[in-house]
Amino acid sequence: MKQIYTFKELNKIPALTWNWLKMNRANLDVEAESDVISEKKEIVATKPNEKVSLHFDFEDGKTYEHEQIITARENSEITVIMDYSSAENASGFSKIRTKLVAEANAKIHLVKVQLLGSDFVQIDDTVGECADNAEIKVTQVELGGAKIFAQVKNDLNGFMSKFKSHTAYLCKDKQNFDFNYLVNHFGEKSDTRMWIKGVVDGEATKTYRGTIDFKNGCAESTGDEQEETLLMSPTVINKSIPIILCDEENVAGSHGSTIGRLSADELFYMQSRGITEDEAKKMMARAKIISVANQIPDSALVEKITTFIDK
Repeated sequence: MKQIYTFKELNKIPALTWNWLKMNRANLDVEAESDVISEKKEIVATKPNEKVSLHFDFEDGKTYEHEQIITARENSEITVIMDYSSAENASGFSKIRTKLVAEANAKIHLVKVQLLGSDFVQIDDTVGECADNAEIKVTQVELGGAKIFAQVKNDLNGFMSKFKSHTAYLCKDKQNFDFNYLVNHFGEKSDTRMWIKGVVDGEATKTYRGTIDFKNGCAESTGDEQEETLLMSPTVINKSIPIILCDEENVAGSHGSTIGRLSADELFYMQSRGITEDEAKKMMARAKIISVANQIPDSALVEKITTFIDK
């Protein structure tokens, strides 16, 4: 039996802008099976260089709800790799929530790779918190699905705590990708580095919200966010809103957004070497994804990403 699931406050930005821009939040109504397949998993790291891999193979037409709580104890280090896949034309609905807790001097590297079928809808919510001198790194690759809502929030609570993210995506045909990244700086000398790069093609829609929020008391903190978007079609819709909020004087923050198409000079250069326009576009798209995927410490998964792109 199917039912309608309604979500009205997805990926909401902390400082609202004009409503007519339709950037403040996302809304979703999705029809999916009422019988939910759910699972909760807790992972605790207690020593350096731990590694855990979680594979989610979703069946056609099913509804899933998963939660992971990943804790890195003091002085520990862990890499958690999660990949979601299904049959090529599968449909369904998936809701994922991942909580990250990095205690003092601990490190967490979370990898999420989404290779779902062409009619899947997914909500992926990641929240994290860092204590003194702790670090959370998130590497995310989004390629499949019909509608994807991916949110990453992190609180830098500790002194010299750090957050890094690398995101790559290929949004094509009529896909709708909606991203929201938010880092709250509370601790002194905390640092954020966020990079997102990808390709929008066909009649696809992509939305990116990225916020670095310097809270009162986070003196000498730094933050930088950079976006690179390659537009492959005149019919795409791309929305980007990089934000820096500041309630502390002694901080340094920067952001940038580069959005454009392949230039005539680039195409001429490639065509003069026997590369067609279509091949040139594929090469550029592939390069953006692989530059992020190569940071994944799992060669088999990187190969899986490459195969998915080449299709």
